[in-house]
Amino acid sequence: MYLRYFARTPFAALPPVGFPADGGAVKSGEQLCRACGLCCDGTLFDLVKLERGDDAGKLKALGLPVSISRGKTPVARFPQPCSALCADRTCQVYPERPWQCRTFECQLFKDATAGRITFVAALRLVKQTRRRADKVRRLLRELGDTDEHRALGERFHRTSERMESGKAAEPAKIKFADLSLAVHRLKLFLHDKFYTQNEARSGGKSPSPEAAENHFKMTF
Repeated sequence: MYLRYFARTPFAALPPVGFPADGGAVKSGEQLCRACGLCCDGTLFDLVKLERGDDAGKLKALGLPVSISRGKTPVARFPQPCSALCADRTCQVYPERPWQCRTFECQLFKDATAGRITFVAALRLVKQTRRRADKVRRLLRELGDTDEHRALGERFHRTSERMESGKAAEPAKIKFADLSLAVHRLKLFLHDKFYTQNEARSGGKSPSPEAAENHFKMTF
């Protein structure tokens, strides 16, 4: 995640993805991340778990809503969308970001930096993904879920439970079918383009889908 520290702007103000001011010459992983933000805005993950070396108290003091679960092995975590994500997709707490945020690299980022895909092509995929995610958000709003500060996976499952209660009107059921299809297509796209493949084969440091689920909870 090559997101720099910047003054925070509310998540709801995130603008559409655009090409850099130089006419679209996306030349680096930093530019790609600055145009994306999907690993921070609740599209890819529902929450981030802190690691042993992370300072939960300091992160909480910086504004992250860190909570600690109860149980034999307490787990510190904070929800997505990340409260430190700015409108320009920079990070308000970048110098102090948690270990998982420091080490995670999505598959699209890996492919672009390794030269398996051009940065311009990668940015087009980001724009496609954001359009798919925005469609899911629109359908969720139309079905009554307007809580934009919760992750997409969590919102979808909450809406699913409400729709499956048997009290929904027929038009809402039809719209929910559209939502389910949109979520399915988004999920396939994310797994194909963004969630990392088995890193054990390449010796990479970023978590595989299985490892990522241990640190970045996904409910899609």
